[in-house]
Amino acid sequence: MTKNDFQMLIDTKTPYEFKYNGKSYNLTFGKDSSGRDYIDFGLLYEGVKYYSIKELLLNAKIENHFLREMLDVI
Repeated sequence: MTKNDFQMLIDTKTPYEFKYNGKSYNLTFGKDSSGRDYIDFGLLYEGVKYYSIKELLLNAKIENHFLREMLDVI
């Protein structure tokens, strides 16, 4: 997946699921109790909320690798 493909998923709020080393990861979207949009990313049912794509790309990990470094693998 290219960074542009990933950006399109975020922009269109399209859920995405993939497997890496036998583990399922997912990308979903929602609103918190105060009405702020968030991106939920991580292992299936164990995701972390990120409030911007910048925060997601700076902090999200797949195992010991940053998500931003793994886009071409997923």
